[in-house]
Amino acid sequence: MIVKQGNTYLGMVGGREINRRVNIIEIRNSGKEYVRWTQIKKDGTHGKSSWTEKSKFEEWAKGLYEEGDK
Repeated sequence: MIVKQGNTYLGMVGGREINRRVNIIEIRNSGKEYVRWTQIKKDGTHGKSSWTEKSKFEEWAKGLYEEGDK
């Protein structure tokens, strides 16, 4: 799955379905792309944020939950 900035993706963590919104995608000095994401809780509020290598995030993402404005 191709990940784009501003979209919310769903995937599994353990046995739970989790939604993560992609805030920014950046290329580091190493040449690898990283995704800054924020977890969206079931009530719609924001949870923790973290950085993940883009290729690993794309493997984790099982589908598009919500398309962003961009």
